[in-house]
Amino acid sequence: MPQFSPDQCSFGDLAGMGAWDVSHGREHIQFIQALAGLGVNLPDPDLLSLLTAGGAQRSQVQAHAAHHQQLRAALGVQGTDLGQVNFTDPNDFYSWLGYHAQEHALLRQALNMV
Repeated sequence: MPQFSPDQCSFGDLAGMGAWDVSHGREHIQFIQALAGLGVNLPDPDLLSLLTAGGAQRSQVQAHAAHHQQLRAALGVQGTDLGQVNFTDPNDFYSWLGYHAQEHALLRQALNMV
């Protein structure tokens, strides 16, 4: 069952971004657990504060992008470079949320978590 709500976040809404961070991080944990059940072991990066990481945001974005590359390779899913984003630009923020949400939907589908 999906835990992620990618449409529940607005630019500049710190509380909403925090809720997004938690549900997003939990879904990554769910992906790792599902893959482990299939015999595929991936690292478990701390992704619970991607949008709200403050000064650590760039490193969080890069760790997240690297994790998505590992998920894609394990599941045969195609995606876009999630490390290329400017979260201070509303247009980039919403574009990134959109293609990131599409990729999570593909990952859920590949893991039969729909």
